[in-house]
Amino acid sequence: MSLNDPRIQIATAIPPLEAEPTRKGTTFRGSVYDTSGTRRLVFLKLLKIEDIAREALCSVLARVVGLPIAQAFYVQVEPAFVPGHRTGNPYGLAFGLERDCYPTFSIVNDQINEDMRRWPEALACGVFDEWIFNGDRLPKNLVFASDGVYWMIDHDEALPDSAHPGDARYAQILQLLADGKTPLELHRLRREALEFVERLKKINWDEVLEFVFPSDVVTTGIGGHFEKHIKFLRQRIECMPDILTRSLNIKQLDMKLDGYAAPEGWKEKKL
Repeated sequence: MSLNDPRIQIATAIPPLEAEPTRKGTTFRGSVYDTSGTRRLVFLKLLKIEDIAREALCSVLARVVGLPIAQAFYVQVEPAFVPGHRTGNPYGLAFGLERDCYPTFSIVNDQINEDMRRWPEALACGVFDEWIFNGDRLPKNLVFASDGVYWMIDHDEALPDSAHPGDARYAQILQLLADGKTPLELHRLRREALEFVERLKKINWDEVLEFVFPSDVVTTGIGGHFEKHIKFLRQRIECMPDILTRSLNIKQLDMKLDGYAAPEGWKEKKL
C-alpha cells in the first residue's frame, strides 16, 4: 500500500474539537491546519511529552518499514479549545493521527481471530509489536476501513520504561498466529518473522530522528525520550531471534529436525 511521507507533520487545531471518551482517557475528533494551510481531519490525543514521544516514534517506525498507520501530527492546541480537559503538557502540544476519508470500524472480539489470520501484514505487525514491546493490539488498537485496509492505532503502552531489551513481550498477534501450530510450523513462522527483523536492522536511525524531531518542537524536551527509546530498540533488534523463539513458545528440544535447520543455539543431545 502507498503511504505518505513518514515525517511527523506540524499542525494547529481548529475549534470545535469533539471529545470522545475512551478506555484510556479522552480522544478528540476535529480538524487541523497543516503547515501548507490544508485542513485535515484528525483524531487528537492530549498527552504528556514522554507519551507523545512514544506515539510519534512508533508511528514513524511503522511507516518506515511499510506498515499501515495514518499520517501523524504534532498539533498545537489552545486550552480554550478543550474546556474541562488538561492539554497534557505545558507546551500545548498534542498528538494527532489523520482520520481517513473511509469510515473505520473497531474490530469486535468474535471476528478478530479469523480476520487476523487472513491479514497479509499480520506477522509483520506482530513482530513489530514484539519489537516495540507493545502487548496491547487486539482487538481495540486496529481499525478496519471500508476500503479493506486495517490501520494500526494507539501505541501509548509501547516502549515502557520498565522493559529490558532481551525480554519477551508475547505480542498478541504473534500468540494468535502461533496458536494450534505444530512445532515445524512454528519454526517456519519464526523464520518468516526473522525476515521482517532483517528489515528492522536496515533502518536508518539518523533519518528516523529527522522524521520525529522537526526543529519546530525542539523546545519541548522531547529529544531525550527519543534517544532513550532508540537505544532500547537498537539493542532489542539483536535479541529478536531469541525473543521470537520464546514469544512463539517454541520448544527447541522437542523439535523433529527432519530436513530442517536447527535454530541458533540449538545443540543435538548426545546419548
